Amino acid sequence: MTAYGMVPPQAQISQKMRFTVPVSLFFVGGFWAIVLLSCAAGLTSGTRFFYTPLAFVVGVVLFVRFPAAYLVHLWWLWFLTPFVRRVVDFKSGWTEFSPIMLAPYVVSLLMIVTVIRFLPRLSQRDMFPFVPIIVALAMAYPVGMMNAGFSPATFDALNWFLPVIMGIHIAFSWRSYDKLKIATERTFLMGAAVLGIYGIHQFFFLAPWDAFWMQVVQMDSIGRPAPMEVRIFGTLNSPGPYANMLAVALLIVLGAKGRLPFLAGMPAVVALLLSLVRAAWVGFAAGLLIMIAKMDMSKRAKLIAAVLLTLVTALPLLSVEAINKTVTTRIESMFGDEAKDDQSYKDRVHFFQTFIEDALSNPIGQGIGATGVATKISNNGKMGEHGVVDSGLLEVPFVLGWLGGILYLSGVAMLVRGTFKRRWSKGDGFVTVAESVALSILVQMIFTNMLTGFIGTMFWSFIGFSIAAERHWAAASRSQPEVQPR
Repeated sequence: MTAYGMVPPQAQISQKMRFTVPVSLFFVGGFWAIVLLSCAAGLTSGTRFFYTPLAFVVGVVLFVRFPAAYLVHLWWLWFLTPFVRRVVDFKSGWTEFSPIMLAPYVVSLLMIVTVIRFLPRLSQRDMFPFVPIIVALAMAYPVGMMNAGFSPATFDALNWFLPVIMGIHIAFSWRSYDKLKIATERTFLMGAAVLGIYGIHQFFFLAPWDAFWMQVVQMDSIGRPAPMEVRIFGTLNSPGPYANMLAVALLIVLGAKGRLPFLAGMPAVVALLLSLVRAAWVGFAAGLLIMIAKMDMSKRAKLIAAVLLTLVTALPLLSVEAINKTVTTRIESMFGDEAKDDQSYKDRVHFFQTFIEDALSNPIGQGIGATGVATKISNNGKMGEHGVVDSGLLEVPFVLGWLGGILYLSGVAMLVRGTFKRRWSKGDGFVTVAESVALSILVQMIFTNMLTGFIGTMFWSFIGFSIAAERHWAAASRSQPEVQPR
């Protein structure tokens, strides 16, 4: 049972779930058991090649038979795939382009079936904002193929398109809203605990596969490959996505009830601070303020109490000298003269001053594939000139052009506006969390592009949840007028 206490009772769902949950967990758990056993047994060369096909086969079965378990499977692929890749590369040799990393993308492709199935219904009022977004991306893809090449454009198209498709998939799956919501909530609660604990362990006892990966990729911005000298990145590939996953999980933790959320929240808070990602801190604070503002007085008091309790449970770890010193130094860099002297701040200001002309000077844009990891494909495995763009607001027009940028951002604006104009689901606590998650990610667009890749997947999926909840409760009120979310 979740914290959101939805009415009507889950009797019809639970009767079915008594049969489906063990079966679906057999596929999800069985997949990870095979992967972990193969790595433990030293069969990592085989893991490199069977990981993605096996993930896809499991995904197909779950997508067809168990929609909620499909989301669980997909979330854990996003959470753990970079970790599996590092272990495999450490034991079997480094590869610049690992097929393992394709697993969450390949499994996500299954949701295109939902888009094709309901394509005519994108004209419906609550779904129409997705249309200009898809049109903008469709325009930018051929431009990217001409400028960056087929492979970079196609790979980057997955980062731009698939998160949007996931939002559409969840929105159109509103009839399974309760099960999808519960599955996502529980997955993020468990993910907060697992990824948080691993991150803390990483800070004190850097695993050899993590140190090996840091040495190979030479990402100096995350510290040195040594204990207590690293900005933790957990099971992901960099501190940014890791911190944002923890921030999202913490918002879900604070909106939930029971003992498990607080147990999960303790390591997640510490790990989020140790990531030293200030943008994620700001995003989490913004999301928390949205949650507080959207709640009535009784729920607001409970939320504030939950925040305080989570911090109190985390105090023993935060009081450890190494953690305290690392976090305090980073926090001080955000205020006063320390902020002005911070090198990261200076670099970002310089980037804005020099890049804004490039971003706005090309009406048709550079196309999909011109930024991010995709630039490695056309640059012999090294990040290209625009591999790192320190502003999502500038990256959108740089990639999509003037018209594409306007279409894309207007679609995002309409969807976000819609989340705050819900009628039937405004009493649903999970919708408040979904709105907070979406806004906590969106406010970070000034720092980097948050609407693509794994972070984008979280943004678009929770936008989809807000639409699905509205449809779910509207249908419930028509069939049973006395039924309302609480």
